[in-house]
Amino acid sequence: MYDYHFHTTFSGDSTIDPEKGIQRAIKEGIKEIAVTDHIELNVWRPGDVFDNDMVDFIEYFKTFEYLKEKYREKIAVKIGLEIGLQLEEKEEIDHLINLYPFDFVIGSTHTIDKVDLFYGKIYEVDKAKAYELYFNEVLRNVRVFDNYSVYGHVDLIVRYALRNYKDVEVSSADMELVGHILKEIISKGKGIEVNTSGYRYGLNSTNPNVEILKLYRQLGGEIITVGSDAHSIGHLGANIIETYELLRNLGYKYITTFKEMKPYQNKL
Repeated sequence: MYDYHFHTTFSGDSTIDPEKGIQRAIKEGIKEIAVTDHIELNVWRPGDVFDNDMVDFIEYFKTFEYLKEKYREKIAVKIGLEIGLQLEEKEEIDHLINLYPFDFVIGSTHTIDKVDLFYGKIYEVDKAKAYELYFNEVLRNVRVFDNYSVYGHVDLIVRYALRNYKDVEVSSADMELVGHILKEIISKGKGIEVNTSGYRYGLNSTNPNVEILKLYRQLGGEIITVGSDAHSIGHLGANIIETYELLRNLGYKYITTFKEMKPYQNKL
């Protein structure tokens, strides 16, 4: 089992101690794990302030290089990053990614006009408009950015829409945009993440959903990682085995891992 998305106390919203997280991953039977602590640049906060979610990368690499060596006989540890992609911050984002020797980078869309999807401003419009705004933001990002490994939870908006709309399904109009997004990702030799946290957020599905996973496969997508997006220790490895079975049923043959930003295919 490979868990390619989890956060530690290097991220402000996680309670997982780095070493205890690695120990728990070993206990759960995870053979390879990618730590992907989180950066978001210059985002709006309540109170009309703008702030950065940053990681102390010197300490981050020091910690995980140590843990990687300490537990190398029991688990492979890859040092990664999840970064919120924003066109306005492209120069700084590119600089940060190129500055450090990451194995793996998840590019995600967490904001629209610098406001985190969590805070709900986007949901002041109807669902169709909110989804259009979100997927267009993702499309702009995949057209401009090239230095990520996989795109994280492509339909992330569904997670937060659940609190704001009765119907959270991705419509046929949305799927047309999703198709353009996936084609762009594939054309650049990038991949997508299957994020299992949708199950614990009440969606009863992964992010992206089955229809998007089917479309990615139909379009020729092959680079695909699976991650729990764990922020608390009990969620490490959650729903990954079931997700592998889902991917097999959809015709996927391989799961992707990364080393030094290079993808490697592992038989499912």
